[in-house]
Amino acid sequence: MAGPKDSHKDKAITLGQAAALLNRSPRWVNNLAKEGFISKESVGKYTVAEVVRGAMAYYESLLQKSTKTAAASRVTDARTREIELRIAERRRELIPQEDAKAVVLEFGAIVRAEFTALPARYTRDLAERRKLEQEVDGSFERIAAAAQRAEAALADPDRAVPAEPEA
Repeated sequence: MAGPKDSHKDKAITLGQAAALLNRSPRWVNNLAKEGFISKESVGKYTVAEVVRGAMAYYESLLQKSTKTAAASRVTDARTREIELRIAERRRELIPQEDAKAVVLEFGAIVRAEFTALPARYTRDLAERRKLEQEVDGSFERIAAAAQRAEAALADPDRAVPAEPEA
């Protein structure tokens, strides 16, 4: 027994009525029928239920294609990025973090050795030498703090390297 909501399910409608129902052209509805999304009840006649089901199936297939295309695009983008990184590394535009750290540490050791010896080269006066040593030590403490902030930022690629603090 069909209820009031089911009364339109089996009602035959024309191509024009189906087009009006979907707010599309008759040609569009006819193309859906040719592609197998909508089955005809008879020549030029469709049921409301088949028209609605067919339109839903068509839009679901478009959504599925779109999702597959987006996923394929992301994969292609990732491959392209990987190739770009490999090329940049071969050109020595990129270097491994370990190599960069080794260079920075070596340079830092040279700078530290030079500046630690500076007070003794500058004066024989022990009071002046202590003052200069304190200034050099203070500089190295600030440099070490900045290096720790930069190292933390490098460890987290989503975090920006912090700006130098106000003096």
